[in-house]
Amino acid sequence: MKTVAIKTIISAFALLIMLPAMSQKGIEDGSKYGQGKDSINCLMNLSLYKEFFKHNNYGDAIGPWRKVFSECPASSQNMYVDGVKMYKSFISKEKNPDVVNEMVDTLMLIYDRRFKYFNDEANVISRKAIDLLRYRKDDINSVQEAYEYLGRSIELGPDKARDAVVILFVNSSVTLSKAGKIEHNDAIEDYFMATEIIDRHLAKNSKDRRWGKAKENIDAFVLKEGVLTCEALNNYYGPLFEANQNDEEFLNKVTNFYISTGCDRADIYVLALEKLYSINPSAQSAYKVANLYLSKQKYDEALVYFREAVAGDADNETKATYYFKLAQVTRILKNYCESIKYAKEAIKLNPNYGDVYMLMGNNYIDSRSNLDDQLNGSTAYWAAVDKFKKAKEVNNSLAADANKKINDYSGLYPNSEDCFFLNLEEGKSYNVKGCINEYTVIKYRK
Repeated sequence: MKTVAIKTIISAFALLIMLPAMSQKGIEDGSKYGQGKDSINCLMNLSLYKEFFKHNNYGDAIGPWRKVFSECPASSQNMYVDGVKMYKSFISKEKNPDVVNEMVDTLMLIYDRRFKYFNDEANVISRKAIDLLRYRKDDINSVQEAYEYLGRSIELGPDKARDAVVILFVNSSVTLSKAGKIEHNDAIEDYFMATEIIDRHLAKNSKDRRWGKAKENIDAFVLKEGVLTCEALNNYYGPLFEANQNDEEFLNKVTNFYISTGCDRADIYVLALEKLYSINPSAQSAYKVANLYLSKQKYDEALVYFREAVAGDADNETKATYYFKLAQVTRILKNYCESIKYAKEAIKLNPNYGDVYMLMGNNYIDSRSNLDDQLNGSTAYWAAVDKFKKAKEVNNSLAADANKKINDYSGLYPNSEDCFFLNLEEGKSYNVKGCINEYTVIKYRK
């Protein structure tokens, strides 16, 4: 390697003798290599540093590299890439913090000069920002400078921004917000912009692990740092809601963020859901509004929207869920017969819906006062136990609750004497009337 370097120097020296005395450096006249002897010096130093660099001999490479950097800065874009690599290596080995600080200054200068002579702004300033955060993350002014570079880089090409750039942009935004350097709403807006970029990448390729991981990192960070609190969302969306309340895309964005942050009881979320339903009524939007009112214990309002949901289009399993919720609300309102009616509709659509069978069994028991039979409504226990048995049959996770109810209510069956007196023979079919209106088998209390 040293032999090659010596030959390079000899060749350059020979050329220097042959050239006229007039010369000028590239940094002076803006040319790639300079003029006359200075152009030969530039080419010689380029060749020297590259030879040392490719053998990882940065100690010998840095001298001629500095000559190229200071005298003919337009000669090579790779020279800047190599310079960054060498200075990062020097920084990693240096123990003196003052020297490290000077080296970081030089690193920043390399990026500035690369941009000056070769442009490529989005790429250069994003790399500069990343290294600024790497070496000066504890200096809030450096964080702010990096944040501005990252924002500018994203602005120049949002869909070309690297995942690391998007992640660090959000992280620095949150850091600045907590330090009072930018408004909290700015941090929220930066997060929204970043997630939109990530979502576009994932829409093209949902299995892209880099962008999937970026989304996880950003979401975890903003939640940990308390950026997306309910109060913060209200402060951010409150002023925007009035102007955008008829914009379906805006309303969807609002509702999705309130749900993802667990703020789905906030007044703005309620208003956004209701507006969405008025703009585009659907079973799904009605169901969302109904659930919201249910969570607020506003049962009459929930009832209206659950009825809208079951009247809309949906696949059988989804509509069965809508009917189950409707049955739950009417049960809460003590309309047991109506609740039974809705539960039966749910079972028609999904015969393996264990929770519905449990609900039906409870309703049968609570509606027994409507039965006009000679056993004072105790025949309801026969039908109810049938439902509890069916519930655990289709859903084993309900077995414990179902078995308890089976044991409790089978102890309330009519006794054999009462049944014998009424000519009701054990094991025979029996129609439990009223709103239950279901055939069961006569059972005696043991």
